[in-house]
Amino acid sequence: MNRACNEITGFSELLQRFERNISILGRSKRTFENYSRHVAAMALHFGALPTELHPEQVKDYLFELQQRSNSPSQSYFKHTVYGLRFLLKTENLPYDHLHLPSIPKE
Repeated sequence: MNRACNEITGFSELLQRFERNISILGRSKRTFENYSRHVAAMALHFGALPTELHPEQVKDYLFELQQRSNSPSQSYFKHTVYGLRFLLKTENLPYDHLHLPSIPKE
């Protein structure tokens, strides 16, 4: 996360808002850390804030994550999707902004 804060303009501020909103909504610090780590990885991959990405960029990224995962639970993929959904919600962006897939419960 530190690298994303240093390299991506506006990421520190986005992360501060994200932490505040997660806390206000009663989620744990661990939830914030998990979601933030995955959101930061996406930001570093594109060199941009995840909230500013084109939907096709996000789809390509999620597809890439699915292809490289050997785990049946695809936990990395799930944390990325859940973290991004939560970020969009806390930034008052619509859910369909990035057309995130539903993830079936195991």
